[in-house]
Amino acid sequence: MNKNMVFLFALCFCSLNVSINGQTFDLEKFNKEKEQILNIVINSVQFDSVYSSRRVYFVANELLSEESSLVLKRNKCKAVVRQREGLKGKEYIALGDFTMNRNNATHVRVQLEILPRNVLLNLRLEKNDGVWKIVNHLIIAE
Repeated sequence: MNKNMVFLFALCFCSLNVSINGQTFDLEKFNKEKEQILNIVINSVQFDSVYSSRRVYFVANELLSEESSLVLKRNKCKAVVRQREGLKGKEYIALGDFTMNRNNATHVRVQLEILPRNVLLNLRLEKNDGVWKIVNHLIIAE
């Protein structure tokens, strides 16, 4: 190999490494923000009005998996993420939507479906002075 090829290979490898590290950091930052928002939601008055169990159970889906590193707690009880089969006979939540800009997020939309009662809780949160607050919500009961 000539020196130019070695240099190009090294340059490509370094830029790929920087890109991967940057994406990992962004994902970690996004997940920490998501964890903070979901904890605000499950400890809110709005959530209490539609969910009656002390322990929070989430059904695993593409937005929240059993392998998720998020630490979700309602008061002092840690939330549990399980497959639907493991939740028979329990009240549980499906995270239906979580819409947040990954770059400098100031608004987020969260939709939770409480099952088996089929109640939807839609919330919009805003970030002011570094603090997330619920600014409006909508409850749809079938």
